[in-house]
Amino acid sequence: MNKTNHNSAPGKVLVTGATGAVGRNVVENLVAEGVPVRALTRNPVVSRLPSAADVVEGSHTDPRQLEPQLAGIESVFFMWPDLGNTAPAVSAVELIAAHAKRIVFLSSAAVDGDIEPSAQTTPIGEAHREIEVAIERSGLDWTFLRPRRFATAALEWAADIREGRPVRDAFGDRPITLIDERDIADVAVTALLRDGYTARSLELTGPELIAPKAAVRRISERIGTPAHWEELPEREWINELRKQGWADEAVDFLLRGYQHPQDVLDTVERVTGKPARDFDDWLSAHRTDFTVPLPKATLPEAEVVIMTTWTVEGEEHQRAAADAAMAAWDSVTWPEGLLHYSVLLGVEGTSLLHYSQWSSEHAIDLFQRTDPPERVEGILASVPGIRRDGGARYTRYRSQGKTDPQRVGCVAVVSFETASRDIAESFVDKLTVDEAGAATEFSEIGVNFLVSTDGTSLVNYAEFPDEQTHQAIVETQLGPDAPVPALIERTSGLEGLGFRRYLPYRARKPE
Repeated sequence: MNKTNHNSAPGKVLVTGATGAVGRNVVENLVAEGVPVRALTRNPVVSRLPSAADVVEGSHTDPRQLEPQLAGIESVFFMWPDLGNTAPAVSAVELIAAHAKRIVFLSSAAVDGDIEPSAQTTPIGEAHREIEVAIERSGLDWTFLRPRRFATAALEWAADIREGRPVRDAFGDRPITLIDERDIADVAVTALLRDGYTARSLELTGPELIAPKAAVRRISERIGTPAHWEELPEREWINELRKQGWADEAVDFLLRGYQHPQDVLDTVERVTGKPARDFDDWLSAHRTDFTVPLPKATLPEAEVVIMTTWTVEGEEHQRAAADAAMAAWDSVTWPEGLLHYSVLLGVEGTSLLHYSQWSSEHAIDLFQRTDPPERVEGILASVPGIRRDGGARYTRYRSQGKTDPQRVGCVAVVSFETASRDIAESFVDKLTVDEAGAATEFSEIGVNFLVSTDGTSLVNYAEFPDEQTHQAIVETQLGPDAPVPALIERTSGLEGLGFRRYLPYRARKPE
């Protein structure tokens, strides 16, 4: 965001919904502006919000938790998550009015003008208008943001695209506008910090019309993976929404949005001074949401693999740490020679595996000399309690199996301590080649044997469709009298250290 010219020194801003798609960007923008900000969130420990923000625990939906956080607050960014219960929102507005001067409310384009709530044509519009009216009557200086469809709606397609399934939806050829959540945040911060937006309702759109089918095609082009649209008949689409609990009025509102051409508005540019981000800009920031978390475990051009593990306190910390590690790449130049980076989550909920494939050891050495310390420091600061357990460099010795990377649902990392590289390779030879010299068949799995560059560690990075497949192999083929444990036992200079299971989570590669 461009620096905003403040008309006076801004007071402290309270941001509700601080870890949401818009709220997080509001916090980050305010911090970048040098504005004191208090971020309200249910779980500060895993919030991954900037360290310069005053991140506090609480919910603005509970007056007892909201009121203490309003002390010293001048302005509030306000959103309301429960549109089925707006009475607490009205109470929250009254509390805010007793402490603050200004409020920017994230409303909705579903609001039909400034008519009374009961005259609104949809439940979404009625709920948002009820909150707007309470704000108008509160005495606060106010600005309402009324965005049309968020670009994040495209994330509803992500699972299908990752799994190679067609995206089934209706109105694939009807152009719509999609607004980037960062643009909404930019407008919000401008309205919070600058005069000229009091008592204004700002309808927000993206800068282009794009048909959903075309959006899926752009996603496919960007990630380099086929993605297909399958048109859902309108009647079937309506029935699906009703099964999900959508009221008829809400369905009608969505239907009208598709049936009538939408205007592209320049509100974002007029307010912020810069053009709104298009869908390609949004996709650049969300590309990894649509990609298969794992490539081939050993890319042909990868000379070296680095495997490192972290330990955290629990599942919330686990995902937060993985997200922080992924986001940290946005702050640095992508390293030359890093071909692919994946982060996997231990099934027990407390461990993470970082798996990166590199073109050469020279590339790794160069990166380690030039990697800015702020990258890792930022991760550790945003998720307290990460224990970095260390790792090693590996080179591939042998891979067998036929698992499609898109079908890998579980990875079992089987570890061995070895006295030398020769011992490790000899063990793998005996395990993967029978007495007649034929390769051992590995049904439904892919095995990838990696030997550390110092020869002291052997790893089998074994890929499975799911945890159950691996567990079945453990139970049927790895008992005390089975051939594999017996081979381990009689191999001098090799000690089995057990296995850990991981689930693919997120990945990225150079664009």
